[in-house]
Amino acid sequence: MSPLVRPSWSLFFEEFHCRGCGAEDAYQSRPRGFFESYLLPILFLQPVRCDHCYLRSYIPRSVTARERTRPPRKQPESQPAPEVQADSRIA
Repeated sequence: MSPLVRPSWSLFFEEFHCRGCGAEDAYQSRPRGFFESYLLPILFLQPVRCDHCYLRSYIPRSVTARERTRPPRKQPESQPAPEVQADSRIA
């Protein structure tokens, strides 16, 4: 076997490929529960989500995944206070 040809299983440790749609873009996902928070790091795995179909999966930590970005928060629109007329009476 030539040194330039690598076995296909070695790509598992270098590249992300979504099982659902085949995309190569992924971003880090928040760990859910005990298993993902404490046991995945011991197994050198990380939770990721596909950028195209949003399928969640686990990949080795050696594979780089983008950091999650939060959308910018919308500033609450300031609404004018309702005008209260001094002559009006509420019954």
